Amino acid sequence: KNAFDKQYPASITKLLTFLLAIENTKLTDTVTMSHDAVFGIDRGSSHIGLDEGEQITMEDALYGMMLESANEVAWGIGEFVSGGSIEDFAKMMNERAVELGCLGTHFVNANGLPDENHYTTCYDMALITKACLKHDEFRKITGTRNHVIGPTNICEEERQLWQHCKMTNPDSKYYYEYCEGGKTGYTDQARTTLVTMADNGDMQLVAVVLYDFGNDAYIDTRAMFDYAYS
Repeated sequence: KNAFDKQYPASITKLLTFLLAIENTKLTDTVTMSHDAVFGIDRGSSHIGLDEGEQITMEDALYGMMLESANEVAWGIGEFVSGGSIEDFAKMMNERAVELGCLGTHFVNANGLPDENHYTTCYDMALITKACLKHDEFRKITGTRNHVIGPTNICEEERQLWQHCKMTNPDSKYYYEYCEGGKTGYTDQARTTLVTMADNGDMQLVAVVLYDFGNDAYIDTRAMFDYAYS
């Protein structure tokens, strides 16, 4: 439905950030948080409290970005992949999107914070997610319920990360037994966005929901999965 309508993606943008990271870096690489990464985001938005100059591995960065949707981490990953510039990273994102067959996507940042020139379509996000699913690391990280980032060069305390997609949580009424992982998003402009992966043993599916309303995104996603599987 409306598969090619352009909408704001919010944090499902991070799926393309993940793809470029996994294609261009090693999990053992060290990501150092810049001033721009830490202070360039809205402090009311999702973050895990990394500080300027703080260092974590790319693996921990990917967990932080995908589980807690940390915006400063996505920014830091983008700078690392591009060699220091979010503008250069956005160019990489758009070039990769075109390579994947995306026709209605244009991104200007790594995390999905609002910008009128930052948009995508349901169809394009499905293509991006399909490419992500070719990587075992993506399946592992997005299917993880909890991950711990240990002490860093700046912070002595552990950071607990939790998966926000309720369809992976057996204790949630929105749990879906075939769900293998998901990425949530929300801004006032984008409303609720959600990309979810499922596998019933016979067929792998990707469901994309844009401009939905709160938990309705889970209900709508389940309806799509049930329809396809039946």
